[in-house]
Order: sequence, then C-alpha cells, then structure tokens
Amino acid sequence: MADEERKDVQTRFKKGHSGNPKGRPKGRKNNTRLLSDAFFKNVRIKDAQGLRSVPKIVAAAEVCLNNALKGDLRSFEKAMEIADKFGLLKPGSIHQEITHITRTIVDPRDPDKT
Repeated sequence: MADEERKDVQTRFKKGHSGNPKGRPKGRKNNTRLLSDAFFKNVRIKDAQGLRSVPKIVAAAEVCLNNALKGDLRSFEKAMEIADKFGLLKPGSIHQEITHITRTIVDPRDPDKT
C-alpha cells in the first residue's frame, strides 16, 4: 500500500491550468503603486520664475522648507529629517550658497487638462 499513489494525488494538478484562476487581474495596481502615482503626479506651481510643473512630493517639500524659513519649528524639524535621511547635511554636500528665497504657490488643478 505504501508504494501505491492515492487517486487524488494523481489528478490534483491538471497541466495548463493556473493554480489560482481567479487571482489578481493583470494590470491591476497594488497599494504601493497607487501611492507612488499619487506622490509623483505633476502639479503646476507658480513662483518667482513663473509657472512650472513638478511632482506633488517636490511641491510639498518646497512648501515645508518655505514654512521652516518663516519660523515654523515643526516644518523646520521635518525638513531637517528629510535632509538628513537623504544625506544632504554631510560636509561638502552643499554645492552652492542660498542667494534668494522664493515663495511657492501650489495649484491643485491637473496640469495636463489645461
């Protein structure tokens, strides 16, 4: 009896059939991809140089840094955390001096529709 295979073991997996036929459909985005799309969607911002299109995460970082320069301590702390995380505070990492401060206004409308 030990040498014989059970009938259900012989017919369990059929060739050419997926193990999960009702699994995730092709092309569906996972949560990481959806969040990434939200962070990197372009928005138009207006500053001293005029209108420009940048990812939302860049616009948020600029607004945070501008608030920090105005004296907002929470924004300053967050800006320093981001700079430290990306190694921007290491000696020799700053290539230029700050010559002017600009004000950034974020336009939430989609830049591709206008």
